[in-house]
Amino acid sequence: MANADRVDGGRFYERAPDGRLRPAAPGPPDVWICRRVADFPRGLVPAGGTVDACTHCQAPIVFNAARPVAAARVCMQCAGIEPLPIEAPGKP
Repeated sequence: MANADRVDGGRFYERAPDGRLRPAAPGPPDVWICRRVADFPRGLVPAGGTVDACTHCQAPIVFNAARPVAAARVCMQCAGIEPLPIEAPGKP
């Protein structure tokens, strides 16, 4: 991973002893970290997104139901990750 502070969607990570995230070892994940609905531009769920509640805080979160991952879904904020902003469609 080029930037140890960057988290890319669609990949699995684990916390290193120093607290940083690193690519996860093969196998099923313990948790599935998702964005809150409020993190998306205008709070609109993207195409293909499914809404659920964060296992910890119950905030509405978005995940891809087409990916069969059997793990608790947790929002980025509860996982201690500050989400990067998503630009609205049509903006650079």
